[in-house]
Amino acid sequence: MTTPLFSVPDSFASRGLEYLFHVLDEVMPMHGSQKRDLAPACRDLSALLTTDRDGLSRPYWTSPRLTSAYLRYFLPWNLVRLSALLPGLDFGPVPDEPLILDMGSGPFTLPLGLWLSRADLRKRPVTIVASDTTPHILELGRSIFEGMRSELDPDCPWTLRIMRASVQQAPRRLYAKPGSVWMMTMGNVLNEMEERRAKPGHQMTDRMRELLENAWDMLAENGLVLSVEPGTRQGGRLISHLRKSALGGVEEEPEYEDLTAFALREEQTGRRVYEDDDMDDDMSDFGLPPLFTPLSPCPHTDSCPMLNRRSTAWCHVNAPAEHAPRILRELSVRAGLDKDSVSLSFVLLRKLEEDEEIPASPVRRRGKVAARIVSDAFTVPGYPGRARYACTPLGLALIPTSSHLPPGALCEAWITPEHDRKSRAVILKLEDHSPRRPASGTRDGRSSSKLRPDYPERRPAGKRNVFRNGHSDKIEEKQRDDVRKKRLPSKGSPAEKRREKA
Repeated sequence: MTTPLFSVPDSFASRGLEYLFHVLDEVMPMHGSQKRDLAPACRDLSALLTTDRDGLSRPYWTSPRLTSAYLRYFLPWNLVRLSALLPGLDFGPVPDEPLILDMGSGPFTLPLGLWLSRADLRKRPVTIVASDTTPHILELGRSIFEGMRSELDPDCPWTLRIMRASVQQAPRRLYAKPGSVWMMTMGNVLNEMEERRAKPGHQMTDRMRELLENAWDMLAENGLVLSVEPGTRQGGRLISHLRKSALGGVEEEPEYEDLTAFALREEQTGRRVYEDDDMDDDMSDFGLPPLFTPLSPCPHTDSCPMLNRRSTAWCHVNAPAEHAPRILRELSVRAGLDKDSVSLSFVLLRKLEEDEEIPASPVRRRGKVAARIVSDAFTVPGYPGRARYACTPLGLALIPTSSHLPPGALCEAWITPEHDRKSRAVILKLEDHSPRRPASGTRDGRSSSKLRPDYPERRPAGKRNVFRNGHSDKIEEKQRDDVRKKRLPSKGSPAEKRREKA
């Protein structure tokens, strides 16, 4: 059984993605030279957000050129990936009047994604509190949202509020009663949390834990935290550490004092090497009470296999991009940033109540285990077809001949005794090819009660076949008596003497 992660956007989301560019032209119009410079500006901003992050001496929102590039390139692509991801996430019961706090909201990216892709929320009186440190971009985001709503769904009962606060401060500054927030969301903000560290030496994992503790206080029963990052090695590692903090994990190694810089070094080297380290997992340090349990994409609540010291993989999935608007594709081509898919890393967490234990991971059934596809397809020497990495209760797994599976799919696979030499991942198979022994009282795996009455029994060589009829019954009874007599101990034997004494 295979359950896809991504969905094709419905007609409402598709119309919204197309209409977004008309709203942008009204909110932030461009003249001739700005239009001609848009593609180079998109290319420059992409470099600043990836390879040249040291050049971000000040927020890019302060530059009209880079702000326009973000709104017309990064915002639409983020909505493309969110409109594919969000419809498939199970949020559980939705309150009658949901309150959502979007931290590091920027131009309302995640609220727009929820509004476009979740019809179940669009019909409810949702209150969105969007927080950020830059009021200017929040005002732009609210104008974009209102322009979209007035055209596509003017009767939508959503209420929009903005709040100036950092991601760390937002839960504490929210003007609401503790336990009243249904969901807290974060989009592309974990790396900025690290770069804007409050004080020297304040580790990223400490900040994650502090954020989750503040979120726990404000969330209602079964409240949710959703964090989405780019599907880079950096984004995947940060998501894995957020999950670890939610489960009560602590990090004491100085190597992780700056997670973003460390992840970027990994991005450049492409691997991690610990030749003298025999530890299989750096997730053994869980010294704090768990606050949340992971709902998705994780198929288990055990340690994250992506934080294994020897793992070169990171948790990410590639959302399809076929539904991207034509104008966005054309701009991407001009900027040299065209793409066939959009990669993301994410985690959906549910609040644990006091004294509630972390739900146990699902038990394997008859040699099968749940597996979430978390990588692109690639070739593995010695195995047929193209393989994918998967996250399982057994740890990191490798599934050969799995390139046909939808990206991010949740499937069931058969366990094998093999392991991949490079990653040490357990090898799984989508089908069971192991020989099965016939069950007791059956022949060739078929029930004896279903055999035809006139089907001849197989006899050893040299014996004649005996058919199942009245005559054969007498013969078989005589044969059983002869065998029974042979197995009885003879008189005078040690076994017979013990029997007589008893």
